[in-house]
Amino acid sequence: MPSYGKIFFPTEVILVFIHEKPAFFARIESVVPDVKKGWWKMTFLILTIPLQTMTWILDDDQMRGASYTMGGNPVRIERIESPQEPPKQADKTGPGKIVSMFDEP
Repeated sequence: MPSYGKIFFPTEVILVFIHEKPAFFARIESVVPDVKKGWWKMTFLILTIPLQTMTWILDDDQMRGASYTMGGNPVRIERIESPQEPPKQADKTGPGKIVSMFDEP
């Protein structure tokens, strides 16, 4: 089995490519083994309006980012990494500052 990457896990954000073009973002809700060995049921929340959930049955390679086809259409799933590092823990010795996202009167 070729190594494409780590298997996808719940809470991760993915980008689904169809015909090698970005199609939609989604958050993985659950990954559970299918009845067929080496296959998985991945349920994800499609981040569109309105929100939708979908479940796909994928094999081990597809769950690691390998390309495959659905109905003759090339599909690939890619993990999305944050473009910046998470903020460091605030210093607990002093009071924090609240910054409004909105204009204050």
